[in-house]
Amino acid sequence: MSKGPFRYVQLISSYFPYFENNPFNMKQLTKISNQTKFGEVFDCVDIYQQPTLHHPLLKNHLLQKKPSSYPKGFHFKSSSSANTTESALPMVACPVGTVPILQKTNKVGHIPLWSNSLAAGGEIAGIKTEGDIYGARVTLNIYEPQVKGHGDFSSQVLTLMHGEDGPLEAIVVGSMVSQTFGDSFARFHIIWLGNNHKSCMDFHCQGFVQTVPHIGVGARISPVSTYNGKQVDLQLMLFQDPKKKHWWLFYDTKPIGYWPNLYFTKLRVKANIVEFGGLVNGPTIHQDPPQMGSGHFAAEGNGKAAYARDVKIVDSSYKVVDLNFDKSFAYSTKPPCYTVDSFDHNSDGAHVYYGGPGGCHPSVR
Repeated sequence: MSKGPFRYVQLISSYFPYFENNPFNMKQLTKISNQTKFGEVFDCVDIYQQPTLHHPLLKNHLLQKKPSSYPKGFHFKSSSSANTTESALPMVACPVGTVPILQKTNKVGHIPLWSNSLAAGGEIAGIKTEGDIYGARVTLNIYEPQVKGHGDFSSQVLTLMHGEDGPLEAIVVGSMVSQTFGDSFARFHIIWLGNNHKSCMDFHCQGFVQTVPHIGVGARISPVSTYNGKQVDLQLMLFQDPKKKHWWLFYDTKPIGYWPNLYFTKLRVKANIVEFGGLVNGPTIHQDPPQMGSGHFAAEGNGKAAYARDVKIVDSSYKVVDLNFDKSFAYSTKPPCYTVDSFDHNSDGAHVYYGGPGGCHPSVR
């Protein structure tokens, strides 16, 4: 099994301008707007008029409100630690029958166009597993790492892909910190690369179909973890509907929405790689690498280093199963800056600590 760099650095390197290329006018679709407690404004769009459903490929698409079935063993176990709480994804009070879409603001004018190569950016620390994969789950504890460069970001993500044998297709979900969004907060983002070989984030272009009115994609996650203090977890799962072949995103055991199978070719069949952990990228990270995770090395352990736990995958029989450790490993693409530690498993799944302070010399690999 190859231990080469995570290929999804190619995916998170070429976002589109925010709504720049969308062929529709959000104002024409919006009747209600709602503001979160952090001041973010969401348009409450009729569920059947959301951006993705205007795509020509989905002209005759029948909206799926929930998966046709769920994997066996589909659940998360709450942390037994009194010092851990579950993170709340951004809640938006949109009415039933609508979905929230974050308004474009002056703070978020354009997403930077980053280079498509690891050499120009992209360092990762976490778990990688390979095989015939039909879903994956993880519990990530969420921090707000310091990111200095305006176009740089630091993220804690679950990545599911079909790659290493041609053009990459992938889905990435989790938390991201970037000053590109006008602040230094952890935000909930979804990213994907389909069979058109162009990457996209949130609702910046068509692809994701949201099915719930209360979760705001692109909004701030709160609370977050504190170094040597309260730890805050985010439980995420991706799996493929066995009948429709759409890829569903779940927060804990609650559906958020899905990517229609028509957007994929390889992922329409299955995934063959899943990765869990931290990713930093951007145009200036070689000059000043940002923090990853808690901003501390993995060896500091519980309460001090970021972790990915409860890691399992969905197999071909649609059962939630443990990783095959013959096809799984933990590693960092830049150990002087970011490390991994304590990769192991128990009855709840695999786990690893990862992260680091960044700031290492640009020439160090």
